[in-house]
Amino acid sequence: MATTEPQPGIGSALIAGAVIGFIVVFTIVSAALLIAGAVPAIAFGSAAFVAAFGGLGFGTMFGANWHVHRSGEPR
Repeated sequence: MATTEPQPGIGSALIAGAVIGFIVVFTIVSAALLIAGAVPAIAFGSAAFVAAFGGLGFGTMFGANWHVHRSGEPR
């Protein structure tokens, strides 16, 4: 008899989305600022600020949508 593992809950999807969102936004913003000629300390500080608000928000929304899409119905 084959057993199936339960699908991960929405909490783990939110956390994964937040982490991925933070990393992606931080990378994009810091790279853009460094390419534009900003000082590295300013580039990384600004990128961390933007990622803390925009990256976490976008990531958690994306993680929730991804979870609902995979599960087939909202919980």
